[in-house]
Parts: sequence; structure tokens; C-alpha cells
Amino acid sequence: MHRSSVIALTGLAAALAGCAHGTAREAGAPAAPAPVTTTSTSVPPVIGGMTTCTKAALVEPAAAAARALGPNNVYTVDDLHCADGWAVTSGLLASRVDPTMGAPTSFVFQQEGQFWVVQDKAKVCGTNPTTTTAPADAAIPAALFLPGCAAG
Repeated sequence: MHRSSVIALTGLAAALAGCAHGTAREAGAPAAPAPVTTTSTSVPPVIGGMTTCTKAALVEPAAAAARALGPNNVYTVDDLHCADGWAVTSGLLASRVDPTMGAPTSFVFQQEGQFWVVQDKAKVCGTNPTTTTAPADAAIPAALFLPGCAAG
């Protein structure tokens, strides 16, 4: 019987030790630090600032859009239309060999913070871009539909 009393007392001592630990914590002992979780994201941090809709602000994005069509392309911005965070440049797309001989071309841009990002006309002009009014599914503002989608 003595052996079972020792086992019972050992169990009781273990239980009381657990209670004592809980009591000490409640009495102001610091809790164990919470685990640190690091989350990786593919979204880059937001860069502050906004861009303006001016020829000066769109010259380089338009030139980059022209070079994306061909590395020897140059583009001269002749006209600019802006509305609701969107811009349309109209100008001459030509080759470096003869920058005065080219084709009238327009590029559509959407403002993203401090950047102008060229847009795919097939995606932003809607399902019927040959009309003179913007289709209901066009993403581009109606005010820019004619210069951006109905023109070259």
C-alpha cells in the first residue's frame, strides 16, 4: 500500500506543479513569447506619388511602347488626350532609319501610381471597337474611345 501512496503523491505533486506554474503566470510572470510568422508576398510595396497627364510625362512610356513593337522604332507624340486616369497619345510611329516616314499610331495608357502603363487595345476597347461610341464592355473611358480605339 505504501507504493500506491507514493504513486498517488507523485501524481498529485505533478498536478500541483502545473497549477503552480499557471498561478505564477497569472501573478505577473511573463508569458512565453508568441511565435513569429513571416509571410512572403509577390506584391511589391507601393511606391508613393502620382504622375501627371502631360506630354512630358508620357514621352518615355510612349517611346517604350513603340520599342516593344520593334527595337528600331521611334515615336513622336503629336497629341494627347486624358480622362479619369487614362491617357491616349497620338503620333507617328517610324523607324530610326527614317523617323519622318511612318504611320499614324495611338497608344493607350492607364495610370498606376506614378507610372503610365501601356494597355492592350484589344482588351480595353471592348468587343466592337469599330463603332464611334464606346461599347458597354470597354474599360477605356468613353471620352478617350475615339482617339484611343477608333484611330490607328
